[in-house]
Amino acid sequence: MMLFLMFASVVLVGATHSSGDNFSQRFSTWRLSPEDYAFINNLPKPRGAGNLPGFKYIYVDASGTKSHNYDPSKQQIQIAGSPRTSWEGVNAAADIIVKMTRYMPSPIFDNLVLKTSVGVFTAAEKLTIYPEYYNLANTHCGSSCAGQCDITCTFDGRKYEDIAGVGGQRAVVLEDNILCTPSDPYGGSENILAHEFTHTIHIHGISAMDQSDVYLAYLAAKSRQTWALSSYAMSNEQEYFAMAATVYLGVNDIQDNAGGMNMCSPSALCSGEIASRQHLHQMDTPLYNMLTYVFTNNRSQLLSGLTVCPPSHSIIG
Repeated sequence: MMLFLMFASVVLVGATHSSGDNFSQRFSTWRLSPEDYAFINNLPKPRGAGNLPGFKYIYVDASGTKSHNYDPSKQQIQIAGSPRTSWEGVNAAADIIVKMTRYMPSPIFDNLVLKTSVGVFTAAEKLTIYPEYYNLANTHCGSSCAGQCDITCTFDGRKYEDIAGVGGQRAVVLEDNILCTPSDPYGGSENILAHEFTHTIHIHGISAMDQSDVYLAYLAAKSRQTWALSSYAMSNEQEYFAMAATVYLGVNDIQDNAGGMNMCSPSALCSGEIASRQHLHQMDTPLYNMLTYVFTNNRSQLLSGLTVCPPSHSIIG
């Protein structure tokens, strides 16, 4: 079961890269609580209903090939861009998924194909554009969380539709973060799809035994105080694993949320994937070993090539 907890920050997000509107929306970077994700993971599961009208689709297979066409003879992860999302945003999201999955063990990839998908949405549409999250739409409730409006609110009283990214059966992220636009709530400092999709991997991709190993590594790190116990990364084993993944993949430039995982010296961030991995290996070997298995199938020399903001990427569409 997916569980989240994170530091608070609310920012004003303007028009997305592709909307061309003067739309603005308050988005929260304070991620969801354990109770919120227990609730979300019990929502109806509509996956398998076919393509949604107006959505943009790219499919990624185990070799890292992207295609517009679903091929039932291949194992493919679906990336669905909402109607107002740009093709650039969908392509950039697909590139992130390619780089996260192309070296992983086939049983993990196959589980992700069977159980999960990815989405990119704009500020004008919000995450509730996806069927998985329809039931969380604010509709007529305004700021109320009372009565029938309770379903629209997180346990701390925020509106679900104001969240910039969540994991789960469909990992969804705001396009502004994918493309690092000036309206990115995270200011171009963290690849949120990498974080959220790692939560999806944790819940739906890895085995129960691997989940147990993550939990044991978390307990050991907590007991040894390997990382700052007050940090978001140490709030629970889910955040421990997801935050460490963003460090392992070299896509977290925020100094105060990883508990020191991405700090190769007291005053300096690690300078890329290689340095980040070396630091994790030195400080928390069980965690490093699990990440190396998940993302490289124990081939530690293979780098993802991920970046916080998208470099040039292959465009289809």
